[in-house]
Amino acid sequence: MRYQFFTNKLIISAWVLCTVTAGTGFSAAQQTAKTPVTFKTPSGYMPAPLSGHTGQLFLDAKKPGGMFIGYPKEGQDMNSFADEIKGIVSGMFLHDKKELLWASAPLPAHKGIESESGTLLTTSDPDMEVQLAFYTRSEGVAYGYFAMRHTKPKGDDAKFLDASGAGVKAFDEFAKTISSKERK
Repeated sequence: MRYQFFTNKLIISAWVLCTVTAGTGFSAAQQTAKTPVTFKTPSGYMPAPLSGHTGQLFLDAKKPGGMFIGYPKEGQDMNSFADEIKGIVSGMFLHDKKELLWASAPLPAHKGIESESGTLLTTSDPDMEVQLAFYTRSEGVAYGYFAMRHTKPKGDDAKFLDASGAGVKAFDEFAKTISSKERK
């Protein structure tokens, strides 16, 4: 699937071999100051709504992890959007979210993408560790990767990114597909 975000609607188009191409649209929050972007859905990930935002979650079908792309709500700054994403991700994996402390470290931009900055965030409880890579681009869009692993490794743990933001091929490929779409 290939998705396109526009300022006041999300257009979803699916290309399926030997079938008719279908398109669906629905209204989303007005994003008058945001530049639309296009991207390709990561292979092996299930799309889910990014609640209250123009955006999308992608959940790994086999491991406790995923990716996201979206815009802050109208009037919301990027820091509070990052805090909201931290809450969504920790809520998926950690049971006692009251006492979470997040460590952060800067991430370099992806190769060939100069208009982005990133932060690698981690938190844990006695049983699990959670990692969140949160990138922002000059278009006003944020995207990232999140994963959970047990403190005592198990076979279903998701893969963590390394300190440079690399190490998960599907995420590297996803980042390359994100591009600006000029308004017409």
